[in-house]
Amino acid sequence: MSWTETGFGLNDYCVLVGVIITWGIYFFIPKVFTKQFRVLIFLFSLTVASIMDNSFGVTPFDYYDIMDGPKYTGMDLVVYLLYPPYGYFFLYFYRKLCLSDIYIVFYISIATIISICYEWLLHNVGVFHYKNGYQIVYSICFYLFFQSILIIYYRLVEFKH
Repeated sequence: MSWTETGFGLNDYCVLVGVIITWGIYFFIPKVFTKQFRVLIFLFSLTVASIMDNSFGVTPFDYYDIMDGPKYTGMDLVVYLLYPPYGYFFLYFYRKLCLSDIYIVFYISIATIISICYEWLLHNVGVFHYKNGYQIVYSICFYLFFQSILIIYYRLVEFKH
């Protein structure tokens, strides 16, 4: 599959709609965390996405490109706006559901399935372009790991309070 840096396309519209919807939901749902902790959730989500993209999306791995090709554009940065609300929603529902320890694995598994479905959608509209043998199934490990870390971090913060 080949693509070039071109004009505004389906992938750009999908990213913009995704950003508007996720941030719209974020602004309308009740805030259950302090402002400081929300900032930390957002920073964690952005940092993880950035580390992953700058580790596996570039040489020597070069497993995928974002948007219209290997060069960074303004819309590549807009994609990063999708991550903070997701991290917030993940912890928001974890807290609202008051899950006991036995259900945490189930919750993380469901969140991973949702994440994979969303990534699949973004791949199909041209936001992510896999290459060099990368397959979406490999993302499962990353989602399981980082969502687990986010819950551990949340529990440590809650424990201190």
